[in-house]
Amino acid sequence: MPQKEPLSPPLLALAGILAAVPAAWIALAADAVVGGAASSLAGFHWLGLSLAPSFTLRADLAAEGDHPAALWTLVLLAGPVVSALLALGLQVLVESARSPAWLRLLALELLAFAWLRLPALLIAGATHGRGPVAELYARLGEPEAGRWPVALLAILALAATASVVASRTVAVGKTWMRVDARQFRRRASRVLGGYPMLTVLAGWSVVIPWAAPAWTVLWLLLTLSALSVLVS
Repeated sequence: MPQKEPLSPPLLALAGILAAVPAAWIALAADAVVGGAASSLAGFHWLGLSLAPSFTLRADLAAEGDHPAALWTLVLLAGPVVSALLALGLQVLVESARSPAWLRLLALELLAFAWLRLPALLIAGATHGRGPVAELYARLGEPEAGRWPVALLAILALAATASVVASRTVAVGKTWMRVDARQFRRRASRVLGGYPMLTVLAGWSVVIPWAAPAWTVLWLLLTLSALSVLVS
């Protein structure tokens, strides 16, 4: 007889969604702080942090003057990339320290949002959306020839980030769900990673629109599918 699961998947999915909301806010706040610090180091005038209408932190940047492409790339992409790396380090630290369940779940959702947001920002830049990649195109004169390579890079980035998130999700979920077979690992990836991220990424696309509605829906479905399929 199979062992009874300690917590039901609906309750775990609900807990993941509740943890994903503050986790997304923390990731966006780290993005703003790192982006502002990078802009100061690059010679831009950083005006500090402010609270956006969506109640998320943003870095106010004075972008006057002529700046080379390398500096624009550093300023616009440092925040999302460093935020993702910090989230990964924090999640590994929390897991290795055998922290309380609520902190482990929060760290997991922080990792998931910070990493899965990267390919979303790439695809937004390739489809005339919003975000650092789209703004980088605008600053550099919108080279249309480079948009298809960025779209391909977004697909590859989704596969890579979804694989990382799925593996970390299974590592956390094995204490709450059976993950000794592939079907259970896929289930844990969907319950603790897919459904919370589908919800919080959809909410993020409402308060901070990063792509057209059709692209947003398609990308959310691709993200959910990738988390379910790319489980080792």
